[in-house]
Amino acid sequence: MRKVTLTLDSETLRRLDRLSRPRAGNKSFVVREAVRLMAEADDLEDRLAALEASPEFQASMTRALKEIQEGKLISHAEVERRFRSAKTRSRRRT
Repeated sequence: MRKVTLTLDSETLRRLDRLSRPRAGNKSFVVREAVRLMAEADDLEDRLAALEASPEFQASMTRALKEIQEGKLISHAEVERRFRSAKTRSRRRT
């Protein structure tokens, strides 16, 4: 690992202090975790953007919107009922 120097405003420093307390005061750990989480969020945003750009996804969303506009919907309660029914059938087979 390498050492780095950071400049933090007072509010961010207060948050770093608060987050590091239950971690034995390990501010380096908190900063590493924050960077890791931010990088993962960026990766997720990139993956979502790629998904949204895919023709298959766009076609699927177009079909879904058409079905919604045509009133081809089922209630949440019906989805739950169908799920429970399928789960029960699956358990009987095992």
